[in-house]
Amino acid sequence: MTILFYLTAFLFSFGQLGRVSFFDQQVNFYLYEVVLTLSLFLLFFKYRFKPIKEAWKKFKPIFFFLFILLISLLIDWSKYSSFQNSVAFLYFFRLLLYFSTYFFYFRYHVKIDKKFSKVIKNGVFIIAVLTIISTLIQYFLYPDLRNLLYQGWDPHLYRTFGVFFDTSVAAAIFGILFLTINQPVIKIIYLILIALSFSRAIYLGLSLTLIYIFIQKKQFKKIFLFLLFFIILIFIIPKPAGEGVNLKRFYSITSRGQDYLQGINLWKNKPVLGYGYNRIRYVKNSDSFHSGASFSSSFLTILVSSGVLGLLGFLGVLWRLGKINKNSQYLIIFLSIISLFDNIILHPFILYLLFMSLSDK
Repeated sequence: MTILFYLTAFLFSFGQLGRVSFFDQQVNFYLYEVVLTLSLFLLFFKYRFKPIKEAWKKFKPIFFFLFILLISLLIDWSKYSSFQNSVAFLYFFRLLLYFSTYFFYFRYHVKIDKKFSKVIKNGVFIIAVLTIISTLIQYFLYPDLRNLLYQGWDPHLYRTFGVFFDTSVAAAIFGILFLTINQPVIKIIYLILIALSFSRAIYLGLSLTLIYIFIQKKQFKKIFLFLLFFIILIFIIPKPAGEGVNLKRFYSITSRGQDYLQGINLWKNKPVLGYGYNRIRYVKNSDSFHSGASFSSSFLTILVSSGVLGLLGFLGVLWRLGKINKNSQYLIIFLSIISLFDNIILHPFILYLLFMSLSDK
């Protein structure tokens, strides 16, 4: 199990380079997910249903949330083609794996095998180091993503997107690792990488999270020192060219506003259980490879997919995960804030890092 977990961490560090796609990128999986699934089978044969039974006692909101998503998917099953239903079910199946089995079984394994907690910490540290290396290589040697515009990626220029090809997702990963790893040098490096992402949502999410942490710990001087350091850092980082490094840019705000409006209008037609998780691509009629299956907010994505019931279930999941310990609370606050502006917390990379960070608690 230890070797498999380290292999998972290594393959995760490939980011989008480890993605396999089918049917015009409507169906995707990552190489690390293959090893994760193998690990899950081994853990299932070892523990059977014991982790699920224990999780039911502690994490009922997750079960209720997944049940609502399943109902939202089945209720209009006959209105969509077999292919559309199959793609939507794969979205649900992936979320089922991440939210329940990966999280529950790894947590249970840590409870039984105390030494595995160190393995998880080492795995997260491996990811942290490899992500720093790959992002620095990207920033200095491959700063222009415009050549992949034909594959649906945004034309990021002179920003840190690493091997994840998306500044918001990459910066969210930087933020998780910043809040998880306790080594000062690594924290400083990740703060610089976050600044170089020029993602304003991440700036806001990390700042508010750290202010909350400092207030809780009554370290009020650190609020001033952090804000001073971060603001100076933002001003001095290089801004060679491109609209993406312009923090006053409005085009992304306008496009998000239009996206929110479209989502709200769709939700009004099916307010209780939505269109089914996750048929957004087919009701949104978007040609985008990557953003077509979601909206510019994880909360809006859930609202349109599964209605008010799904959103309430999702909020219940976040509330329960945030109660695991102080660090989980900080991670959930951070991810929730940035997920108001982008579909972050539902991304496979984010779910993997979040659940691995919480599995040894």
